[in-house]
Amino acid sequence: MSFQNKVKFALWAYPETLKDVEVHYQNDNCRSQSEFIEKAIKFYIGYLDEEKA
Repeated sequence: MSFQNKVKFALWAYPETLKDVEVHYQNDNCRSQSEFIEKAIKFYIGYLDEEKA
């Protein structure tokens, strides 16, 4: 996966959620808040897929 494949889009989130991302993204060894959000989305998708199985 390379940077050139990424797509920029608008994200609407509550200020508290964005503050949580700001506080925690480095604790997860992420280089950016975007990386943290992407990992969170993939984790949640995995969780949903496991619920179906």
